[in-house]
Amino acid sequence: MRAFFERVRVKLALATVWKVPSNKAAAIRGFQATEADGVWHLHRAIARIDDPKIRAILFTHSLEEESHAEEFSHTYQLYTSDRIPPATYERKDLTAGNEPIWKVLAYVHVGEEDATARFGYIADGLGDEPLKRSLAKIVDDEAGHVDLTDHLLRSLGAQPADVRREYRRVRLARFWEDWLRNSKRVVDTVAAVLLSIAYFALAPLATLSARRRLEDRYVEFDNNRVKQIA
Repeated sequence: MRAFFERVRVKLALATVWKVPSNKAAAIRGFQATEADGVWHLHRAIARIDDPKIRAILFTHSLEEESHAEEFSHTYQLYTSDRIPPATYERKDLTAGNEPIWKVLAYVHVGEEDATARFGYIADGLGDEPLKRSLAKIVDDEAGHVDLTDHLLRSLGAQPADVRREYRRVRLARFWEDWLRNSKRVVDTVAAVLLSIAYFALAPLATLSARRRLEDRYVEFDNNRVKQIA
């Protein structure tokens, strides 16, 4: 069911919002920021792990995520002449410091799984263009990351039942975050529309009133008021 709704959402975006080149470029910018953010979280996880083998695996993983961010940066420039803007969000750890480190990887795993599906749906809906080719390369890596993070969770001693429970918790948290982001966009859009309606409805009345005042030979001016202020 989740995959169905994600596929529908991607199709709607491709058929409406992404028809505007600047919107497509903004989406690519979002992908780039997400991949770069993943690198930061992986490095934070590496610092908390003692096993040198797992540290090396996660570092290699982070290098691939960095390459994805770079790929999206190059692709972004093919859709706009603007320079890619810096990220403006504040990074924070995925879990509290006293939580087991495997919970961080559970969050990463869910993110990789969602990204693999979403990028695949987007690539399927695009024609022969640079973004489609970039996504094709990245999806192969992301699919491998899904298997990798799931394996590392077991290596860190996480029990299958606990892992499944954490996956559900992470998905619920991500759903709530996504809901808040989309709700904010809707509210901002509605507010902009209402302000535009108010402007175009009131502007003619304000213009007419101003013209009438300018047509008067004399303008009333309260000199006593100015003296009081002085």
